[in-house]
Amino acid sequence: MHITAKKLVLLALVCLALSPLSAAVAWQPYLAFGSGDTKIEGKDAPYLELALGTPVGSRINAEAFVAAQPLSGFPYAPFDETVTDSVHALAVQTGFRVSITLFDDATFNPMMQVSAGHLAVASQESEESAPNISTYFSSSIASGFELNFFDSFQIILLSGYRYNPHEAVVGLDKDALSSRYSSVSFRATLN
Repeated sequence: MHITAKKLVLLALVCLALSPLSAAVAWQPYLAFGSGDTKIEGKDAPYLELALGTPVGSRINAEAFVAAQPLSGFPYAPFDETVTDSVHALAVQTGFRVSITLFDDATFNPMMQVSAGHLAVASQESEESAPNISTYFSSSIASGFELNFFDSFQIILLSGYRYNPHEAVVGLDKDALSSRYSSVSFRATLN
C-alpha cells in the first residue's frame, strides 16, 4: 500500500471518529489492558496491549494503543515462545483504533473494531551491538463482543485479521506478521 493511501485510511478513521454523526459525549477516559494470540509461520505468538480511549458517541469509542509481541526469547523473561531464530526480537504496534458497538448499552454487545498505525520490528544480536529497528504500516479489523458487567468495567472478546506488510526481517518471511488474531481485553473507566 502506498504511503498516500495509508495516510488517507488513517485520516478516514479519524474523521469517522470525530464526525458530527457520532454525537459528542463528555470526556470519559478509560484504560484497557489486553492479551492476545496470533499464528506466525505456524507458531503461537502471544502479545500484550495497553490502550487509552474515550467514547466519542453513544456507540463509538476511539483509542490510542500500544501492543508488544516477543518474537524470540529474552533473558529473565517468563515466556518461552520463539517464532524466529533471531536473538532478542520484538514487534511493537502503536496506533489509533475505533470501536463500534451494535447497541447503545447492552450486557452482551456485538462490536466491530478497526485500527491503523505503525509496526516496529526490533532485534539485537548481542548486548554490545546496536539494535536493528524497522518500521512498517499496520492495520487490523476485528469483530467480537463487549460484555458490560458494570457501568465502568467491560470485557472485550475479539477475533480478526491484522495486516502488517513488511519485508523479510529478523528471520521471518515477507508479510509473516500479517495473520489472524484473537484477544481478550479488560476496560475500566478512569473517572
